[in-house]
Amino acid sequence: MAEYELVVNYDKCTGCRICETSCSMHLGRGANPQKSMIRIVKLEGEADVTSIPVKCVQCEKPPCEAICPTGAIYTNPTTGARVIDKEKCIGCSACVYVCPFGAAVLDRSLGAAVICDLCDGDPVCVRMCPFEALQYIRSDDVSIRLKRARADKLLEFLKLSPALSELSSDKEVI
Repeated sequence: MAEYELVVNYDKCTGCRICETSCSMHLGRGANPQKSMIRIVKLEGEADVTSIPVKCVQCEKPPCEAICPTGAIYTNPTTGARVIDKEKCIGCSACVYVCPFGAAVLDRSLGAAVICDLCDGDPVCVRMCPFEALQYIRSDDVSIRLKRARADKLLEFLKLSPALSELSSDKEVI
């Protein structure tokens, strides 16, 4: 299992696309968000727009690796990232179709699939994000941070709900 994980704080993402541009530049593909390994997807609601960075989540049992007919996808033993050997990849797109997050992409100019390799353990997108929406943190800390974030949201909800705040005003919240 990977020692570090690339984590997204969706509340902090503004959709500025700096992560996309910095990623594509780092990969030597120019300032071209379409050539990035992280993609910003904007979901428009009735009153707002939510920006969601889509990236490889480095699955524990990656379907992309399992379906690859040539064994071109493997796990980097140092970073835990999925890596595609472009010499072995035949560009069949099987990994693109099975990725549940849409993170694998077929790069027609390379004739091979591409996926985030976590920049060998120092993700450029994390360093360049001006809002700290992307973080590369120890795997052990991920669940702790998620639990704290959920607890903060619950407390915020309780404060905003008049009926619940009356019920909880004289009781201890655990």
